[in-house]
Order: sequence, then structure tokens, then C-alpha cells
Amino acid sequence: MKTEFLKCGKCGWVHFSMTREEVEKSVKEFNHYFDSLSKEDQDAYYNGKKSSVDSYQKCFRCGSSYEEAIPCNEGDAPLGSTIQPLMNKD
Repeated sequence: MKTEFLKCGKCGWVHFSMTREEVEKSVKEFNHYFDSLSKEDQDAYYNGKKSSVDSYQKCFRCGSSYEEAIPCNEGDAPLGSTIQPLMNKD
């Protein structure tokens, strides 16, 4: 399966696209893992915060809504860039 990329319509930051189903599965799996950690490890490694669908609905850089994202090409992100997930509109 080929990875699809989205670009923030406001700031141009590139993200990789995830479906709502993928996001919900990822949140559920992470939170299950998070709950298995001690309170100290939760705080030390994840600032004491669980994952949420909401975090996948905002641009990592500027916080703009995923609904403003536009498709882009893999080459739109400079080589070696770290990219974060963003839920797609579909």
C-alpha cells in the first residue's frame, strides 16, 4: 500500500494521511499501552497524556484543521523531514 501525503492548506506542513479507522485503531492501541505503564513512566515519556483522535485532526505545526489539508506529492517534504500523521477528510 502506497503512503499518501497531505499538506496543510494554511502553513504547507506535510503529513502522512490516515483514515479515521486507522486513527481510532492507533489511539486505542497506544492508550492500551499507556495504561500498562507506571504513572512515573507515563509522565516521563508521554507528559502524562493519552492519545486522542483530536490530535490527529490538527496540523502538527500550526494547529489548522485537517479539513483544510490538500493532497501533495512525496517530494513536497524535504528529504529527511520528520512528518506526522493527519486524518484525511474521507
